[in-house]
Amino acid sequence: MVNKFFILLSLLCICTFMIGCSVLFSVQEWSDNYSLLDGTKSTSMEAIDGDMETIGHAQARRGTKGVGRSAPEVTITLPEKKVIRKIIIHSDNIKKFNLYVDKGGSALSDTDWQLIKEVQSVKKGIAVVPVFHLLPTDKVKLVVIGTTDDAVLARKQGANRLTNVTRSL
Repeated sequence: MVNKFFILLSLLCICTFMIGCSVLFSVQEWSDNYSLLDGTKSTSMEAIDGDMETIGHAQARRGTKGVGRSAPEVTITLPEKKVIRKIIIHSDNIKKFNLYVDKGGSALSDTDWQLIKEVQSVKKGIAVVPVFHLLPTDKVKLVVIGTTDDAVLARKQGANRLTNVTRSL
């Protein structure tokens, strides 16, 4: 009787172990791209059209500050609240940005933005940002702090200032 009990218990343990290992080694599946859901809105519709060839444009808004200037931003509004675990940004131009999610507003405002990630250096054209705050939201905001175009403009302005200084000498 005791032998049968140990055999059954051993078989149960082996089955549990095998099921657990199969779950660990299976490929993780991600949900659909929430930005492509019907009813999703954005301040730049090109940013959420799903086509990697189109270019979205971030607009400077009042109330957001970058380094000494109004920072361009893109706000995406989902049709319903979702728990977001990962955000992927495809851009060859964006180098520094902040990501915010709306916590649901307060008595004074409809939005209550919470900073979830500051990215200081995007090495490639794709920025994968894991989100560790598991709060459901229907709004995500990308505030662009630095771009590759900023460096080009700074070099041109520096060259213009140098030319102006040498002309005045």
